[in-house]
Amino acid sequence: MTVCQLVTSKIDHTRHGSPSHFLSRKGLSIWLDLDALPEAGRQATLFSVDRFNLLSFFQSDYGPNFGSKGRPRNLADYARGIAHEICPDKSVATVYLLTFPRILGVAFNPVSIYVLRDRLGHDLVYIYEVRNTFGDMHSYVGLADGDASMIEADKILHVSPFFPVEGGYRLRVRTGEADNRVSVMMRYSARGVPKLTATLRGRREKLTNLSVAKSLLATGQWPLRPLVSIHVEALRLWLKKVPFFSRPVPPQPWSRARNVPDR
Repeated sequence: MTVCQLVTSKIDHTRHGSPSHFLSRKGLSIWLDLDALPEAGRQATLFSVDRFNLLSFFQSDYGPNFGSKGRPRNLADYARGIAHEICPDKSVATVYLLTFPRILGVAFNPVSIYVLRDRLGHDLVYIYEVRNTFGDMHSYVGLADGDASMIEADKILHVSPFFPVEGGYRLRVRTGEADNRVSVMMRYSARGVPKLTATLRGRREKLTNLSVAKSLLATGQWPLRPLVSIHVEALRLWLKKVPFFSRPVPPQPWSRARNVPDR
């Protein structure tokens, strides 16, 4: 497997209840081996690591580097440090990241997912790094439980102004090695009632100059498209007179999630 792959996907958001709301769009992500960033940066001339390009990845956008003016920390080391806190008896062999790349130097990542694996390729730890449009960030961290990839976390970060900070998430990521399929599910519920379900379904392919150009055209991506889309949908919800909740004080950097049956 190459150290960096493109993921073209279909992303759906469903707001449950009344008023209901549905959004569907195409997405373009990267699946990146954080232990091989120099090699990833040499994989194609249209993609760079920590350097401006048509498509690029900057460590300064993530984890402890987000909002920091100092020299960026190595993200693989950062993820291993969190894993050591929650499972000190486990050894992490590889750290992958599923995220949106910068396009012409600009990006907004509502959710980035770290998948930490052992030397046999089994998932050990998941880190869901969630961001809001106010510049806040919080990570939900959970252990993989055998073949189960579902974790449950209390909602701590204020994400949408149309939902209060209460209830919790069910989170699942699957990255099939045999068929290169990628699927992500995030379901938000409060008081036992589903409020929002977001899914990403796509397929990985080798990142090359040709695949970068074709994927950008096929998915219609442009700088800050996710952020613009979020604000357009927020306007539609406001016009539907959905209640608005103000932003509370930002939380601590990360919190621990729980394992739940994967179904």
